[in-house]
Amino acid sequence: MGIKFYVKAAISEYTDKEGKSKKKYQSIGVVIETKNGLMLKLETIPLLAMKEGSLMAYLNDMEEAKSSEFPKSDFPKSLADIPDDIPF
Repeated sequence: MGIKFYVKAAISEYTDKEGKSKKKYQSIGVVIETKNGLMLKLETIPLLAMKEGSLMAYLNDMEEAKSSEFPKSDFPKSLADIPDDIPF
């Protein structure tokens, strides 16, 4: 017994540096395999992503979730990465 799938929902759209429209996804829960079959555990419901009262979600295999590339952030990883010349 354990996590079988991650459940993700598209919460917004953005345009990347090349001008392509892309979607931003948020993990909203998991599908767990139990002795009685599969069980859905929703951990959050992104209300702003709902269109016409419904929410479209995607199931991602454990292997897909581990190998998927997430957008790299320019956010500093440590205090040493923050520049000293911040104007405040």
